[in-house]
Amino acid sequence: MVNKLILKQVLLAAILSSAACAVNAKVVASIKPLGFIASSIADGVTETDIVVPTGASPHDYSLKPTDVKKLKSADLLLWIGEDVDSFLAKSIGALDNRKVITIAKLDSVAPLLGKATHHHEENDHEHHHADHEDEHQHDHDEHDKTGLSTNWHIWYSPEISKMVAAELAEKLTERFPAQKELIAKNLLDFNRTLNERSDKIKLQLAAVKDKGFYVFHDAYGYFNDAYGLKQTGYFTINPLVSPGAKTLATIKEEIAEHKVSCLFAEPQFTPKVIESLSKGTGVHVGRLDPMGDKIQPGKRSYADFLQFTADSYGECLAK
Repeated sequence: MVNKLILKQVLLAAILSSAACAVNAKVVASIKPLGFIASSIADGVTETDIVVPTGASPHDYSLKPTDVKKLKSADLLLWIGEDVDSFLAKSIGALDNRKVITIAKLDSVAPLLGKATHHHEENDHEHHHADHEDEHQHDHDEHDKTGLSTNWHIWYSPEISKMVAAELAEKLTERFPAQKELIAKNLLDFNRTLNERSDKIKLQLAAVKDKGFYVFHDAYGYFNDAYGLKQTGYFTINPLVSPGAKTLATIKEEIAEHKVSCLFAEPQFTPKVIESLSKGTGVHVGRLDPMGDKIQPGKRSYADFLQFTADSYGECLAK
């Protein structure tokens, strides 16, 4: 009788332990925009966690012991594998490959990759504009030698994000076979919602597609191409170092020369820099947030992130 009681207790403990593991099972994404995709596909299946917290930049992020623990306990890890989240490389090397989705290595993504400038850390700045097709191509040819590389801000591409979602759905199904139908439904919902939102964004931005603008971080090419926006150029400035008077004067000259409608900054740029650039040029200042700090992960969060970006563009370019 005692043995049976002990056996029942052992079985109950095993069942509870198994249930706890299932509850704690997680998809971990390196950065928030990837977390938007992951939380859409994993909705109702498992939790999604994100390494780089809201308000932090992946470009200068250092892993904490709690992050390492998070990675080790993850059922699946979603990361780009290049540039933006390369701070994870050392820790990921110690993980089981079957648990890791490296977007940079996906065959379906490779044909869709575009180019952008490196994220610079110099005090000085570079500035580039593209008024004509041949000048634009010349810029690209030049920077293939002097800093142009693969654009790893892939979360701004609706098409690449579909490929990532499909890969994630496949891996999740392997991990949770009993949830196969729900995962398939989540993927269908993700693609349908994204297509509907993309159609809406194209209509929304059609009215401002000929308005020129500058950005401080050459991260938005995929979004601009997908929705027909005309980026006049970009300035690559280290956001952690205020540009000097000479740099600011050069930027002001270009803004005037190209009759730029908007200048888009990001949350990490100090108000003083923005104020200095907008003063005397008449250019409107907008803000773009490539990490989607104001968006909460969830079923439609990726589409909401694209909509938030579209609204940020539209608000400034319509002025």
